[in-house]
Amino acid sequence: MDELLLIGNNVALLVAAIELERRGRRPTLITDGKPLGGHFAGARIGEARFDVGMVQLEKIAPTAARAQLATYDPRQRNDWTRFADRAAAWLDACEPLVRAPTPQCLVEGRWVPDYLIANRLDGFRDLQAEAPPPMGRDDPRHASHKTTGALYERLSYADAACANHGDALHARLIEPFIRKLTGHGSDVLLARYHRAAWAPLYYPETLAAAMRGEATGIDEYPFWTNRTGCVGDLVARLCDRVSGSGRVRVVTEPLSSLLAAEGRWCVTTPSGHMTSDRIALGLTAERARALLGLAPLPAPLAASVVVMFCLVRSEAIRRHTSCLMVVDEAFATYRLTDQDALAGRDPAWHRVVVEASPDSLLHLANGEEPQDVLLRELHQLLSLAGNDAVQVLKTMTARNALALPTADEVDRCAAAHEELAAVAPGAQLTGGLLGYGAMSMNDQIIQGLKMAEEFE
Repeated sequence: MDELLLIGNNVALLVAAIELERRGRRPTLITDGKPLGGHFAGARIGEARFDVGMVQLEKIAPTAARAQLATYDPRQRNDWTRFADRAAAWLDACEPLVRAPTPQCLVEGRWVPDYLIANRLDGFRDLQAEAPPPMGRDDPRHASHKTTGALYERLSYADAACANHGDALHARLIEPFIRKLTGHGSDVLLARYHRAAWAPLYYPETLAAAMRGEATGIDEYPFWTNRTGCVGDLVARLCDRVSGSGRVRVVTEPLSSLLAAEGRWCVTTPSGHMTSDRIALGLTAERARALLGLAPLPAPLAASVVVMFCLVRSEAIRRHTSCLMVVDEAFATYRLTDQDALAGRDPAWHRVVVEASPDSLLHLANGEEPQDVLLRELHQLLSLAGNDAVQVLKTMTARNALALPTADEVDRCAAAHEELAAVAPGAQLTGGLLGYGAMSMNDQIIQGLKMAEEFE
């Protein structure tokens, strides 16, 4: 029987390798010269590991009973939720998860429970936001249609949010965050993919009830983490498990070529050739296309991010938060994450990650270096005591890190998936090769579990 070839470094292939090993198989995992685990492995800086920005885990009840993994469809937005129990059980089996504290928002100088991603609608009431106008559910713009409604194939987030939230609330409490995060207005984003920009889309009647102080029927959306508060630590342990396994062969060399002929694949690395009739690809779209001889895709509209990795002395922190979404445009920072606080830990030095838009930094710098701006804002946001409260370990700029969910980008990703599937028949595609929005941690866990079942 041919060996199974897993080509790439993403979480989907990591999960598949672990599951295939459990089933007694001996897959070969070829990382193409990239660190195993990809984005979710985080960054090792000195003696500390950090997630690159906010990475929290989702652990919810499934939206369908006993759904079969074979029916997973990455073209359906958030289809992983039908298998949410499988993803949660897999993560808990790796390491019991810890419920993270409620995130917070800083807006107009006030700290309120997070209304952007955690569904804490009391945040709107605390800010005395204006209720949205009534809208019937038969209106195709109503947020109840956002997953399957035809209009939402092209409806912008700006139009959907203004219709469901009201112009005033959107302009005051949501649009500033989107501008800081993306460098663009919400009119360029598709409403169906609003979570890609960490933006909400509530029903208007739900918001109106919340602002009247009535029950809404919406619970806080829970977020989870691992025992250290850094998901990268969990992924790194899984990588070590695979690399140390006697049943999974890990090849860390870059690929020289990837060729298909008569239903078989030939993979070449500097040390030799491997052939198989069963492969899975977990490469970036650009790398997969180059190896398969396809033309490069046009660059998407994308947001860059400046990330500062710090150690902050615990005793110096006078205002505590685990995750703060900074809507207030007086700050270049749009998010601050204390990874140790996420897990309820209080070491002498906390691992803190600050994220900001390069455009916002440029606008607010007044001649300061970007790192100095972020350091000053960190002191202000956490109300730090003393000039020795922070050790800045690294500041980096990730150019075009977040491809924005524009109509053109979603169409481009769908077309690219079809083109790859045509030139790589029979190959299991994962992550970004499946289209826009299929790269979340839970999506990739489900992809890996599905792959292991089909390869068994």
